[in-house]
Amino acid sequence: MSGTSEPRRLSEVARLGRVSRFDVAVAGVLGVVIAVETASLGGGWTGSIVACLPAVALIWRRTLPLLTPTAVLVLFLFAWRSERTDVVDTVSQVLVWMLGAFAAGAYGTTRRALIGLASWVAVSTVWLALWGEDLADLAFELVLVTTPWVAGVAVRIRSEQAAGADRRAAAAADRAARAVADERARIARELHDVVAHAVGMMVVQAGAASQLLDRDPVRARQSLDAVQQTGRLAVDELARMLGLLRSQDETTSPLPSLSRLTELISDLRRAGTSVALRSDGDLDDLPAALDVTAYRILQEALTNVVKHAPGTTAHVRVQRSADHLELEVCNAQVAGGPVQGGTGHGLLGIRERTAVFGGHLDHGPTADGIYRLHVWLPLDAGSQSEAAHPGGSR
Repeated sequence: MSGTSEPRRLSEVARLGRVSRFDVAVAGVLGVVIAVETASLGGGWTGSIVACLPAVALIWRRTLPLLTPTAVLVLFLFAWRSERTDVVDTVSQVLVWMLGAFAAGAYGTTRRALIGLASWVAVSTVWLALWGEDLADLAFELVLVTTPWVAGVAVRIRSEQAAGADRRAAAAADRAARAVADERARIARELHDVVAHAVGMMVVQAGAASQLLDRDPVRARQSLDAVQQTGRLAVDELARMLGLLRSQDETTSPLPSLSRLTELISDLRRAGTSVALRSDGDLDDLPAALDVTAYRILQEALTNVVKHAPGTTAHVRVQRSADHLELEVCNAQVAGGPVQGGTGHGLLGIRERTAVFGGHLDHGPTADGIYRLHVWLPLDAGSQSEAAHPGGSR
């Protein structure tokens, strides 16, 4: 216990030792003004020095807000014992009171703020008891300290709210960054499977070509051509995988593909979600990594429909063109329900997958109350320029 409390005490001492240059400057200016004003009223050197104590205490108003009312109380007792009210009757002392009361409310916890207010009320009461002022003077002094104290409390609450908002924003950004990193790990794992499959096929085709080289040169050449094409695709997939974090865990499930899209839709229908599918173009010879990505995008989009628009019909369109693949999921928005993909991690994953292939994502509600998610993916991974995006698909 002692080993733990010692660093804590040292940290507290270091905190109390830190002062603001601004506070030092304010205390210095007020101290000089109070000294001059007290001397002009006949307070002398001793009275001027003692009158400056509350101003000096303002140097630590952020770390020790109770020090200022304590210094004011010492000044009251000195003035009462020496019967020299000239050291407390200066206008500059009013500014010290107000700054001290503000600090009591603005810095520290709510408990310390209440203790600070009580200390200033006690100081005002002592003033009334020592000099026999009437209740009107006491009311004025209470207003003099409670008004800046309330302002200090308001500033503290607003600062705490701003700090809380910053912490929540930082936590949300951290969660989003982790979601992106997890999605990249999943992409890397899937691309790894694609490359591993391609390399395996190359080994098999090269072995077949070696066996057929003497007996059937034509078939051997066909096998070598297949090796060349498969190798080119593997290099393309490997290039996309660079920079992505590779997850440690492996999966043995079958590789996702648009050819299995009907299975996904059948599962959703059995679960009670109505899905209408329209497919145009040949989807059999898509690049393997693009095929996986397209499946995952549609899977996530349909999951969002189930989560955010239950009971509606999802309209899925998959269109293969000469140079690109389009994916579209539309559904009616549920009245009063959350906007699909508005804040969740699913849309982050879709955006990340689309960006890997240089594609384009467009999503949001339409004028007729339909939520539309549209993804445009180039068949050639090198076609990533904005000019390649067809304007009509956006």
